Amino acid sequence: MADIGNAKLQGQSFNAMRAQYAKVQPAGEKRGQGSEKVTTLEASLAMQEKTVDFLLAAKTKAKDRFATQYGLVKRGEEETRDLESFQYKGKSLADLSPEEAQTLIAEDGYFGVSKTAERLAGFVLTGAGDSLERLQAGREGIQKGFEEAEQAWGGKLPEISYQTLNKALEMIDARIQELGGGALVDVKA
Repeated sequence: MADIGNAKLQGQSFNAMRAQYAKVQPAGEKRGQGSEKVTTLEASLAMQEKTVDFLLAAKTKAKDRFATQYGLVKRGEEETRDLESFQYKGKSLADLSPEEAQTLIAEDGYFGVSKTAERLAGFVLTGAGDSLERLQAGREGIQKGFEEAEQAWGGKLPEISYQTLNKALEMIDARIQELGGGALVDVKA
């Protein structure tokens, strides 16, 4: 959580407002009473009021954020994913003939090893540019996603998945080496 002293209240930090109230001309002197006790009490009450306003605003924002997150989680749980919801060129994957499916996963097919690896690596290479740090982060992201896919699958994935992963990581590693980075050897086989 952010430091409350630096939190913004009506455009001012809490610490700045506290300092402002400490410098306020005593309210009693304004009325000709000269009572410093009244001034301290008024400043304290004003400070407490601002603190309560801040805490209520923070609580409201947090509640809204959590409600949004909860709604997204619930929506995800309620949505069921089935093969029919996935399509290729307007045709449900469930409706593909065995020949059409084989064509898609063939070496030169849209879901084949080469083209899928190119899409995976291309995403990282484009996003990272010439940054070795970003290339490494993208590489690690692909590996983490692959591990999550294994968990979701319940174990070892089909061999085509490992071939695709290896090819994509080879492309990223080649770019890392072009930029003077070291060789990375942590590819699952």
